[in-house]
Amino acid sequence: MKTSDALLRLSAFTSAQWGMVTSRQAKGAGVDGVTLHRLEKVGHFDRVRHGVYAATTAVVTEARHEQAVWLMLNAAEPAWKRPLLDPDGGVISHGSAARLHGLGELVDDQVVLTTPRRRTSRDPNVRLMTARLLEDDVTTIDGLPVTTALRTILDLLDQRTDGSHIATIIQEAAKANLVSIDVLEKRIGPYALRYGVRRPGDGEALLDRLLAEIGDSVPRRAQRPAPLRP
Repeated sequence: MKTSDALLRLSAFTSAQWGMVTSRQAKGAGVDGVTLHRLEKVGHFDRVRHGVYAATTAVVTEARHEQAVWLMLNAAEPAWKRPLLDPDGGVISHGSAARLHGLGELVDDQVVLTTPRRRTSRDPNVRLMTARLLEDDVTTIDGLPVTTALRTILDLLDQRTDGSHIATIIQEAAKANLVSIDVLEKRIGPYALRYGVRRPGDGEALLDRLLAEIGDSVPRRAQRPAPLRP
């Protein structure tokens, strides 16, 4: 196959998938592995990870590895045909979601995704969690499905992430209007005991304790309207 013909066929994917294409998508478009390897060798593509290639003209973003892993979970299906909650794919979550939201400073080189059914990966840099997400749990960042800030905080609490790290994420999410403090207090209650709050289900006390770890004076209450006096 001529280089020009192969590039034209692959452009249908790269133009809509952050400059990337999977080897299975390429094969489905009639571009075999030998041709794809040749395109890489002459400088038209770079291999991002096993089975995922990016056009060398594509802009490299901080989310490239998350995008590549997400593409590989359902490698044959084009990104534009996948539903938000893809039964054969996944959603960027946990620490990876926090990073893409620009929240906190969690140090983790793994790409973490939540999938609707149990799956495994041979890649030590990929961690797959299993959970049933609702559409309200998911947003998109540049077309990539990512758990919302609220769901991300809940997932990190469930993993017993260090309290000061969680507090920083909450503080930054609140300032960026990514979470409602009132909603957060109601949702984090189930994790109160594991973070040392004696009253089970007390989300407000848990939030106080977490934010106190980073010296936050909990200014959220100043934003609430004062109760009306009779």
